[in-house]
Amino acid sequence: GSNSGIGRLAALHLAQRNWRVAATMRDPQKAGTLNQTENIQIYKLDVTQRQSIEKAKANILKDFGHIDVVINNAGFGCYGAFELATEEQIDRQLAVNVKGLMMMWKLWLPHFRARQQGSFINISSIAGLASYPLASLYISSKWAVEGFTEALYYELKPFNISVKLIEPGGFKTNFQTSSITWTEDENVEAYDQWVKANRAVRDQKRPNLPDPSTVAKVI
Repeated sequence: GSNSGIGRLAALHLAQRNWRVAATMRDPQKAGTLNQTENIQIYKLDVTQRQSIEKAKANILKDFGHIDVVINNAGFGCYGAFELATEEQIDRQLAVNVKGLMMMWKLWLPHFRARQQGSFINISSIAGLASYPLASLYISSKWAVEGFTEALYYELKPFNISVKLIEPGGFKTNFQTSSITWTEDENVEAYDQWVKANRAVRDQKRPNLPDPSTVAKVI
């Protein structure tokens, strides 16, 4: 998830400090200046497609030889009243934020275990710690990441594999706009006033959100 936002900033931050970065994204055409950045190579990867992960892994290992750290940053938020969520929205939220992240772990773990070293860094959200209305799907996915990461922290200690979880609050990234979808049903108006108020507050606060480069430094 490195074509924008926290993932992009993390790739740049690491590359500037002489890390060699394999920056992955669903559409490499959106890499922008990352393509011309020293120490960064771009790879196509969709976390919801096992074959895509396997192909990216093979290409990365061919070019890099080995990997020291995997940063799981890909994700999006489905917001709105749960009653109005479609089955497709439920499936997509879990496919990207939970199963996709798990599959990244599953396919990279043998590499780290064989080397008896390596680090996984999961980028979650403050929503992994606290619940609030009109975000039940997104929050559920982040609570899943919280529990999954903690369990693997203990499970992988014997193999010298480091497990980290970062849970940012709101930052000025595209997550606040293009990475959010909303549940809706034109035949149900019961939630309209709360959704309208919620979206208005988000729009009002967005310009004043903090710089996400802080998160890149934490990573």
